[in-house]
Amino acid sequence: MAFRDVLEIEVQAGHGGDGSMSFHRAKYTPKGGPDGGHGGKGGSIMLRAVEGVDSLERLLGRRKFKAENGAYGEGRLRQGSDGTDTVIDVPVGTTAFDLETGRVVADLITAGQVKVIARGGFGGRGNSTFASSTRQAPRFAELGTRGQYRRIRLELRLIADVGLVGYPNAGKSSLLKALSNANPAIAAYPFTTLSPILGVVDDLDRDRRFTLADIPGIIEGASEGKGLGLEFLRHISRTRLLVYVLDVTQNPVQELGALQAELRAYDPTLLDGVSLVALNKIDLVDADLAQLAEDELSSMGLPVMQVSAGEHLNLDALKQAIFELLPPYELWAQTHALEEESDVLREAPLTIDTRMDPPDKNRGVEEGGPVRVWIVQGGGFEDRLQRFSRHLEEASEYLGGVFKRQGLYKALKQVGAQEGDTIEIGPHRFEYFDDEDHG
Repeated sequence: MAFRDVLEIEVQAGHGGDGSMSFHRAKYTPKGGPDGGHGGKGGSIMLRAVEGVDSLERLLGRRKFKAENGAYGEGRLRQGSDGTDTVIDVPVGTTAFDLETGRVVADLITAGQVKVIARGGFGGRGNSTFASSTRQAPRFAELGTRGQYRRIRLELRLIADVGLVGYPNAGKSSLLKALSNANPAIAAYPFTTLSPILGVVDDLDRDRRFTLADIPGIIEGASEGKGLGLEFLRHISRTRLLVYVLDVTQNPVQELGALQAELRAYDPTLLDGVSLVALNKIDLVDADLAQLAEDELSSMGLPVMQVSAGEHLNLDALKQAIFELLPPYELWAQTHALEEESDVLREAPLTIDTRMDPPDKNRGVEEGGPVRVWIVQGGGFEDRLQRFSRHLEEASEYLGGVFKRQGLYKALKQVGAQEGDTIEIGPHRFEYFDDEDHG
């Protein structure tokens, strides 16, 4: 299966079911009370992090995901069933971005982690909810709200404990094969892995292990999109420890400086983590030259291990050094999870603007002047009206009370609204009255 670490999908959460407008009917009670039940909530779209999957390729058969709608409420106070959630399994290390806002909506770095990326709509309330001592037969019910629709970009950043970083042909694949159970393709010419390869390194004596990733070879200019580097640099950010694999037969000091420059250009924080140098291919040079290279690299502030992946020299020492330097996973996870947007759905703040409209032909001649219109946005008022759009006339008294309690009339009066002005909330218009003068 091909490796895929970026994928764009569309997700549509389920809509909430409408509340029921119903009245109890029985043989001896022809005028029974309201008994409309509530609508069910819509299903949500969730991402779930699972182990054993190292590519987004499994999702290629689908780019659109939809959750089930909530059922309508019914008479006799029967509530509609909730819509079933849709759960999308993705590899551990997947980050989801909202394509419209660019914000992180989910960052899944531990197996079993679940995150809602599109929330289902709320079910509408049935007319039984709105009965009161002064409203004994409400002939209106609430509509369900729509579920969220989003376009999502999924990015996989492999969760590997240790990442091997180096130029093509530095010996990363050979080192991975020698240290772990992985079997990467290896060539004797400048060859770069086309996708990250994971292996597991065990320390059987002390019952511990770490996962090791061969990150595709970085070339100069990778942070600017050259070669394969930009496609795979993101995976480095998920490793707890970096091993710079340098070819001692080349210019290892220059190579280390160039590699660090590419990482710094992509994300400066990559250089803040724990790292060490594996000075590879020491079997191809004399010991004095290898020691000179080690001394020069050590002066750059990193621990250096001389190894030969081809001849299996000093690999046990390298393995033990990695175990000793590897930061605890719990500590790493606390500092490397990306900040996600809040799950709390916040209403937009209330704003009130004004404009003058031409004379309304439906008014009398004496009232034929320009009409002042107050445009209300935010505060949740448009959503509230939308939920009663099917029964606005019947629900007008109830909505008027809600708007008064929520301070809309007071806010309008404070900005200068007067009797007879028009209030515009979304597509809905009504005439303003002073709530203090009218109780």
